[in-house]
This record gives sequence, C-alpha cells and structure tokens, in this order.
Amino acid sequence: MTFPTVKPSRPVYPPPIPVSDLVDVGGQTPAEHAYRLQSAVADDYSRWRAAHSRDIDPDVLQANAGAYAVSNPALQLAPALAAVKAEADAAKQKKDDLRRGNRVDSDVAAQLAAQRYWARAQRSLDSLKDTPKIVQAARALIANASDSEIPVLSEDLESYLKSRNVPADWMDDALADKIPGLSEAQADAIVKARQYAILAQNHEHLTNAMEKDVAAPPLLGLDSVTAEPYTDTYTGATGS
Repeated sequence: MTFPTVKPSRPVYPPPIPVSDLVDVGGQTPAEHAYRLQSAVADDYSRWRAAHSRDIDPDVLQANAGAYAVSNPALQLAPALAAVKAEADAAKQKKDDLRRGNRVDSDVAAQLAAQRYWARAQRSLDSLKDTPKIVQAARALIANASDSEIPVLSEDLESYLKSRNVPADWMDDALADKIPGLSEAQADAIVKARQYAILAQNHEHLTNAMEKDVAAPPLLGLDSVTAEPYTDTYTGATGS
C-alpha cells in the first residue's frame, strides 16, 4: 500500500547564500592561501547544499541553481588565484631578467671577440641538419663555454635555434649552472608556475560545480609540486 505524499503547509525555500567572507584561512604564501581558501569554500558550499530541504519545489530549486557562485565566499576565490598568478609572473620575470642581464660587455674588444666566437659557433651549427644533433651540439657549446662566451650564447643561441625550428626550451636548464643565481630563480619559477596551474584547475572545477549546482569536486593539493624537470622524450633533454 502506498501513502500520499504529504506536502508542507507552507512553501519551503533554499537556504540563503552566505553574505560574509569566510574567516581568514591564513597561508605563508599566496599559493598556500589560495589552496586553503579553495578547500574552505568547497566545504562551505557542501554544507550549503546539504542544508537544502527535500521539500523544496523542483521549480524553486531550478530557479536557484548556481546561487552559491555569487556568494561572498565564492567571490573570494578569484582574487586569491590572481595573487598566485602575480607571484608566478614575478618569479618568471626574475628568471628572465637574470638571463637578459647576462650580456656581452659594451667595450669594442669584447664585442669583436663575441662576434668572432659566435661566427665560429654558428658555422659549426649550420653544418648540422638533424634536429637532435643540433640540440646536442648547442648543449655542448654551453657546457664548454667560458665565462666570456656564455653571454654570447645567452644572447644569440636561442633565436638561432628558433630560426631553424629547433627546440630551445631546454636552454634555461643548460644555462642555470653558468649564470649566477639563475638555477635558484629557475627552480622558483617552475614551482610557482606549477602551483598556479594546479590552483587554476581547482578554481575552474570548483566554480563550474557551483554554477551547475552539483557536488564540489576533489581538489588537487600542492604537496607534490617540485621543480624536478620533465623528460623530453624526443631529444632526451630535460626541461621545465
């Protein structure tokens, strides 16, 4: 035997969206702060969804779908992610500035010596046709270059490789041990870029869930992020 469904005597509505920011979640870096905030917002969103009565009319639920996406906690997410991107951009700029600052001296003798060295280096590279051999030779140039020759390669080698459609994204790693401070700056830029990529993915998935009024997704953490290079399976080289 079935019993008729008893409807509530008065309409039931969804719980109001939060109108106050979440309590400061802390974090020693922008990335740590953003991840903590994402986790706190996801938890708050889940509690808000769980507070919905089963007696809410389906039409009311549909009309209210995505409401949490404009709540104060949800609106805290974008500025936190922007701070992570700003820090990642600053780390990359510092790394790039170290490379750009490593230039040939402006005196005539140094400039002439640099021109002669690059002419010899370019001729040796021009004689090679296969991309892996060009990369190998370019790596050898950097590995064997003197302190006065490294600025020449830092200035000219990347544009040369690109003009021949040869991968040059390995150069930062190759130059890292040759330019003071570049190794540390390179590692810092890689970590911050990877942290931002993870947090941007979390942000996209979480905000998409809130807009569609579905369960909060699992969030990726930052504990496993390192500057360890990935392997280039084509050339055998490593890169960021």
